[in-house]
Order: sequence, then C-alpha cells, then structure tokens
Amino acid sequence: MMRFAALLVPASLFIAAPAWSQTEAGPGMARPSFLPPDALILEALDASPTVNEAKANLSGAQAASRLLSAGDHETIISATLDDRDVRADGRFTEWSLQLTRGLRLPGKARLDRAAGAAGVLAAGDGVEDARHQTSLIFAEAWVVRLAAAERRAIDEAELAAYARDVQALSRRVDLKDAALADLEQAQAAQARAAAALAVSKGEEANAGAMLAGQFPSLANAAPSELTPPSEPSRPYEQWPELIIQRSHELTMARALADQQHLFARRAASDRLPDPSLGVRVFNERGGDETGVGLVLSLPFSGARRSAAADRQTAEASAAEARFAMTARQVRSNAQRDVISASSTLQAWREAEAARAAAEQAARRITRGYELGELDLADSLLAARQSFEMRRLELETRARAHLALLKMALDAHEFWLAEYE
Repeated sequence: MMRFAALLVPASLFIAAPAWSQTEAGPGMARPSFLPPDALILEALDASPTVNEAKANLSGAQAASRLLSAGDHETIISATLDDRDVRADGRFTEWSLQLTRGLRLPGKARLDRAAGAAGVLAAGDGVEDARHQTSLIFAEAWVVRLAAAERRAIDEAELAAYARDVQALSRRVDLKDAALADLEQAQAAQARAAAALAVSKGEEANAGAMLAGQFPSLANAAPSELTPPSEPSRPYEQWPELIIQRSHELTMARALADQQHLFARRAASDRLPDPSLGVRVFNERGGDETGVGLVLSLPFSGARRSAAADRQTAEASAAEARFAMTARQVRSNAQRDVISASSTLQAWREAEAARAAAEQAARRITRGYELGELDLADSLLAARQSFEMRRLELETRARAHLALLKMALDAHEFWLAEYE
C-alpha cells in the first residue's frame, strides 16, 4: 500500500470517524460529513462482488431449505411386461405396475425443516456481514484517499514556501547581500520538498485507483475535507456490548452451529431407517388373474448409518467450537475498537496541539530571520518542523477517523437496514 496508508493502522483494526455533521445517523455516532451521500454508498456496497456472492449464497440456502423440507424420498413407479409361455396352456401377456414411496418417520421432517431454517438464517446474516465487511473496506479506501490528497497539498505548500526562499535568496546573492551557502541550503530544501511531493502525488493516484477498482461507482464522487474528529455521543464503555449484540458474524456462527446440531440429531434418528410403502397391481395369464397388493420395504441399519451419525456429531462439536472462537474474537475486536477509538482521538488532540505550537514557532523564527536576528538554517529548520507537524496531525487525524468509524460500523450505526 502507499506510504501514507502504511502509516495508518491496518484496515482490519481501524476504520473511521470523521468530521461529523449535525445529523444523527444513530444514537451513538453522528454521520461523518466527509462521506458521499448514503444513497451512493449503499448502491456501491450492494454492487460489490462480495455482497452479491453472499446474496447468491442466501438463494442457495433457501433452495437447500426447500430441499430439506421436501425430503430425500420420491415416488418410484415400476412396471413390468412379460410374454409368458405355459406348456399346454399357451402363451400369455402379463404385466404389473407398482408405486412405491419412502416415508419419513415421525420427527425427521421437523428436524429437516428446522435445519433448513437455520441455514437460511445463517445465510441472511452472511449477506449483512458481507455488507458490513465491504463498508469497512470502503471507509478505509475513502479516508485514505482524502488523507493522501491533503498530504499532497501539504507537500505542495512546503515546496512553494522553499521556492519563494530560493527566489528571494537568488536576488540577494546577485546583489551580494546573501551568501551563496544560504542559497544552496534553500535549494537543497526545495529539492527535498519536490521529491516528497512526487511521492505524495503517486500515493494520491494509488489511493484513487484503489477506490476506483473496488468501488467504480464512487470513483468520481467529489472528495471533501477530512475535518477534525469528535467524541461519540455514546459513552465508550457502552460500545463493546452493543457491538457484540449487533454482530452478524456472531449470529451467523450461532445459526451454523445450531444447524449442525440439528443435522446430528437427524443423523442419529436415521439409525432407524425409513420404510418404503407401495401399491402393486398386476395382470397375469392374459387377464385371467388380476390383483392389488401392498409392498413394504425396510432397510437394515448397519455400520454405515452409525458412522454417519458419529461423524455428524463430531461436526456439530466442531461448529460449536467455531462459534465459541468467533464469540471470543468478536468480543476482543469490540474491546479493541473502543481502545483504538479513544486512544487515537487523544493522539490527534496532542498532535493538533503540537502542530499549532510548531506553526507559531515557525512564524516567530521566520520573523527573526527577516530581521537579521537568526540564521537561514534556523528558519529552514523551523519551517520543516512546522510542515512535519502538519503531516503528523494529518496522520493522527486520519487514524482517529478510521478508528471511530470502525467502531461505529461494527456497531452497525450506518448502512445496515435494520439499524437505519
């Protein structure tokens, strides 16, 4: 990832809160004002391959639920036609017709329907979780793009400042009013700033390309200023439990574990095989003999059914363990969300104070240089420190936005239908 993005916390840990507008999108977090309109964001999220894959999985789960409800048994039609030659009696045409169907024993159909419903529930949560995960990717891409644009603007301002120094010193050197060494120092600072600007322009282009590649419909959305972050309106200590309660990842894991338990009960019930019942009609000796009969078939249960039940029980235990692991991860991530949001916001406040102090010091030192009280080296160093503090403030501001918005998105404050 680009150099600026590398300075940000990983996408999996942070994703953002911003310059907040006054409109509340949820009880605990105001909607970030620098984001595109919600209608455009929702359209982009729903158009993402990840969400579409999850929707296809939901359709598959609904079909699987219908399949389970219908059961494995089908009506089987059997027909025979014989040409029978009986010594001394002659030849006869004979036929028989049989309809047979397996019958699910009591309780099995209920388990099948319940297992299908659990699968649909899990797949539905999968759609919302895919939208949630995609929203995190979008938020990071958008914040990185805005931050990269602002980083490029800072580098342009620094280059312009050194260019003015070089121009002024060139005239003074020509007039023998300044030393050549001063001009060379200013030119070195200008060259360094030009190199930094070239890098930041590349990072901005990369950020734009990354956003366009992942969310083509938002590639041309007008960017806005990455404004200062603010505290969420909900106390930090309330966020972890809210994130856990609203986690689709957790409810999906629970539904999948429940489905595996139902499959295990179903496999255990299959130790007693389903019977098959049929009706048979026949015509023999050219119609001299006709009849109707019932046919009952019952498989013998053996080692295969026992092994299938044991295997499904083991898979249910594994699914329960996956749920427990998911629950721990969700709780850990929720706590990390809150820690990251509060700590990065405090770091931004400190960086903002440092930026203001560095700019004030730079103005005073520049004034002292203009009055002849300080050397050019002092002025150049102060200017460089001022611009470095501006970049540090930008980086911490972006980190705070990313952390705050990730906390809000993990709590489903934005872009998920049930909480909008």
